[in-house]
Amino acid sequence: MNWVTTNIRFPEDLYMEIKIEAAKKRKSVAALVRDKFTRKSKKKQRDVKTIMKELDKLAKETARQNPGINFTEKLIEMRYEQ
Repeated sequence: MNWVTTNIRFPEDLYMEIKIEAAKKRKSVAALVRDKFTRKSKKKQRDVKTIMKELDKLAKETARQNPGINFTEKLIEMRYEQ
């Protein structure tokens, strides 16, 4: 299995709830989040190619509806806004 590292932002109160639950279960926060997601997604397992096709379709539709906007640049700007 290939692993991908990502960052997720949680409001502080939600993060503390997750951290407490993880401690109670003697798991890392990452393991707890993976477990919760895996349980929900097992019903809808899809391969990476199918997901990428869906994302490509969404990206094309978004670009068509918003001409002239570079969403990659906008996401980067949003990430570093204070």
